[in-house]
Amino acid sequence: MTSFLKKTMLYLGLGSDEDFQELHDHGSAPKAGAPPAPQTSGVSTVRPIPKSEDTGQSRLANAVRTIAPPKVSKPCVVTPVRFSDVKEISEAIKRRQPVIVNIQQADHEVAVRVIDFCSGLKVGIDGGFVKAGDDVFLLTPKDVEVSDEERQRLGGSVSV
Repeated sequence: MTSFLKKTMLYLGLGSDEDFQELHDHGSAPKAGAPPAPQTSGVSTVRPIPKSEDTGQSRLANAVRTIAPPKVSKPCVVTPVRFSDVKEISEAIKRRQPVIVNIQQADHEVAVRVIDFCSGLKVGIDGGFVKAGDDVFLLTPKDVEVSDEERQRLGGSVSV
């Protein structure tokens, strides 16, 4: 009987051809007591899924889901002076509320960081981020619209 290591070496092709032939002659012969393959009776127990008569589609494909219309919300106005004020922006977005970000009073470095944060937040929520005026931006969550009244109040430059 061949050892496990020798069988492995032969399987990987690391042994001699004579050893491989010897293993093939002794190791792969079918056993005398092997049971015969089961015979099939020809009767199938598999049933096809019935198709609807009019379209040819299965019953499972007829499930219809309604999609809710976009929600109209009044925006929250945030005027960050320090970068730590972006917490208000993220909390409003968690409530699925649009946010008007006014960075007119922030230092240039803080304003750049706030804009970068809002840009990343926009990508994370699959929302919108548009410029509404000089140093004023509108951040909206996915499927949330700003009312026409609020758009007019922003100067009409926002199109979401």
